[in-house]
Amino acid sequence: MENNKDDMLVDAPTASSMISEERHDSELFRVYAAILDAITDRVLLPGKKLTESDLCRQMSCSRNTVRGALSLLAHDHIVDLQPNRGAFVHVPDAKETKDVYELRIALEEMVMDMLLDLPDLPARLQPLYEMLEKEKTAFEQGDRVSWVRLVNAFHVELVRLLDNTVLLELMNSLCARSSLMIAVFDKPVRNNGSYEEHKEILDLLSEGKRARVCKMMRRHLGGCQERLNQQFAG
Repeated sequence: MENNKDDMLVDAPTASSMISEERHDSELFRVYAAILDAITDRVLLPGKKLTESDLCRQMSCSRNTVRGALSLLAHDHIVDLQPNRGAFVHVPDAKETKDVYELRIALEEMVMDMLLDLPDLPARLQPLYEMLEKEKTAFEQGDRVSWVRLVNAFHVELVRLLDNTVLLELMNSLCARSSLMIAVFDKPVRNNGSYEEHKEILDLLSEGKRARVCKMMRRHLGGCQERLNQQFAG
């Protein structure tokens, strides 16, 4: 169920690696993380049935551990648990997509505002510029898995700068759900708009342009939402 690392040309953080480290040290988290990453990396596609016996065999763990992991993923809206049918990778619909992106737009505008109150913000943003170069490379090399990982990681790492655990967990969850929405409509991307827009967001933050960076983030996420809406409408 793991990705073939030979196919991944760029080092990119998995969805599970972005979760607060205090949750990592357990067998339950190991299984939860493996399933989450397989889903967000599109190894397990929306609508796929998740069979407990198969998961136990693949991950060398107990049925209780698999059930616990699936229950956590259902809580996160990544998996659906259906009575008398079992577990399935969640399939987002148009309303859920609208709801998630509306929340992300409001939340990430607030994040922009909070970031601009941090001291030495340009220096704190330097690692994100380095991440953007990886994002650009992944896109140019056709490494879709790494590219999607890095697109999500950009938004999570901005929140991590605020040192707010609750906000970080919420952003992780929203980005994972966004990955599912993208997976439902796996259309080829013709240009790397994410790289240019992410760089503009960092530049505006570095320059302290409060109104402009909030507007840019709203436009960036609104564009993502609009592209998905067009797929639902089509």
